[in-house]
Amino acid sequence: MSRPATTSDSRLRATVIGLGQVGSRFDEETGRKVIWSHVGAYLALAARVALAGAVEIDPTNAAAFRVRCPDVPIHTDIGRMIAECRPQIASICTPAENHAEVLFRLLECEELRLIWCEKPLSSRLDEAQRMVEACRARGVKLMVSYNRHWLPVWRTAQTRISGGAVGALRSVRVAFPNRLFSVGSHAIDLALVLGGPVETVLPMRLPGLEETGEPAVAALLRYVSGAAGIIQVTGLSRQLMVEAEAIGDIGRLYAREDHGTVTIECFEPSQAYAGYRQLGAPRVEQTNDTTFSAFVAMAENAVSTITRDAALACDGAHALEVQRVLELMAAAKA
Repeated sequence: MSRPATTSDSRLRATVIGLGQVGSRFDEETGRKVIWSHVGAYLALAARVALAGAVEIDPTNAAAFRVRCPDVPIHTDIGRMIAECRPQIASICTPAENHAEVLFRLLECEELRLIWCEKPLSSRLDEAQRMVEACRARGVKLMVSYNRHWLPVWRTAQTRISGGAVGALRSVRVAFPNRLFSVGSHAIDLALVLGGPVETVLPMRLPGLEETGEPAVAALLRYVSGAAGIIQVTGLSRQLMVEAEAIGDIGRLYAREDHGTVTIECFEPSQAYAGYRQLGAPRVEQTNDTTFSAFVAMAENAVSTITRDAALACDGAHALEVQRVLELMAAAKA
């Protein structure tokens, strides 16, 4: 049973603001095999983290949390939570348009060491910049939940690309379903992870793929390195397809999130066309781990950043670059 932190508890005190899907309730889904929420991640690290309190104004979410964590107090006011819980880690799991307001309130807590914010950082770039600057001024770490920084398949893909497995990078294609803000922001993040900083963005709006009030936007990218990039919209959300391809002078890397596979094919002299090279036999690397939880990995990263000064896999500076590209894509006209 989870218990709130006490004055003699040496564990880091954590709180969660927003107990909806990503805050806690994704873990209630039938068939969910791994932890997929902030609350679940903190509970999984109970030896190092004490879930000291939460903030929620929705009665249904609060009731579900009381069943899960009957001894953890729920507040409706952030100031009251700060006074009673004195968190060292705080998760922001509210809608993006509320992230800034919540973050600035949390920075009033003197004990606060790290904020773990859901993505996107904000609904506006200028606001996101103020959030990052405020955290830097207060000496509070800021981690943002672009979870593919922690997923093994994408960590492996990025390591292979940066290690020269495909040679000098010439093009990157990232494919995700529609919904620019809730899903497309992940596509932008992954495009940056695999290809590096982006210099130019040419967006194209796809009205026929719009869904749930969010635009669908594809884009051509030019990376600072000179490589080309494509953010591909694969279709409607129910056709869940997430993959990426990186092509360089040595060969091609192709990664599929659902299978957890990273496939590398190297160029060989063509048997059909003199003077040309074609891709040879694929080498497949399996990264799937059915017990792996990106949320637990994120929580572990947060804890190690506080206790051992480890680097954050996704910090505020990276989230700002995602936000910049996101705003350029959102400006695309139908």
